[in-house]
Amino acid sequence: MHSQRYSGEGQIVVQHIPERHIDAVLLKKVPLFAEFSDSDLVAVASLAQTRRYAKHAVLVYEGDPGDALFIVTSGNVAVTRVSNDGKETILSILKDGDFFGEMGVLDASPRSATIKALRDVEVAILARKDFLELLSKSPHMSLSLVLALSSRLRATNQAIQAAAYQDIRTRLASLLINLEKNFGEKSDGGIRLTLRLTNQEMANMIGTTRETVNRMLNRFWDEKMIDMRTANIVIADHDRLQAILA
Repeated sequence: MHSQRYSGEGQIVVQHIPERHIDAVLLKKVPLFAEFSDSDLVAVASLAQTRRYAKHAVLVYEGDPGDALFIVTSGNVAVTRVSNDGKETILSILKDGDFFGEMGVLDASPRSATIKALRDVEVAILARKDFLELLSKSPHMSLSLVLALSSRLRATNQAIQAAAYQDIRTRLASLLINLEKNFGEKSDGGIRLTLRLTNQEMANMIGTTRETVNRMLNRFWDEKMIDMRTANIVIADHDRLQAILA
């Protein structure tokens, strides 16, 4: 089945929605369900539906009803908000095992952000009623949710502090280190970032322009802290990048 809706730029976003349930094996890798037994995971899997979205598709829009929890099972999504003057800010990037939509599910409020696919994405979707029932039956799941919310609140506070007190060079170094932590893999010459972001997307994450990010990345490259000879940035000198934050 396909659904269509218009993006904020007047383009139709086509979403392919397979009519199938998620494999319980995939759920086992999600921290939210880490303490669930195999039989419990099978029960959860029977409640969840999967959807696949193409790169750049919008999964949910800010202001949509908060009627379901989304769990990323493959791919990456960006959590974004748009200011009154039309400027987009990327609040965070989610990967396999991460989830979103929990606030709307908990308090029945509208979506607080727009979620976009950075590449082809598959998500599992749990209806609000089913998710709340699972929470009421699982102390482990409730604790995992609280810990995840605390971590996100801490990250938000750090981002606010960075925007207020750090210069662009420091903000970009901090972003690269965070990407290294969440999306890095060992390779020749350093740690390769498996997630490929455009300069504009990085600019939207640290509150600057694409041109500034391009100039600063090239400076980091000249200083041999990163390597940009391939499509994926390689962190060549983690310690020197980290020292920028000191």
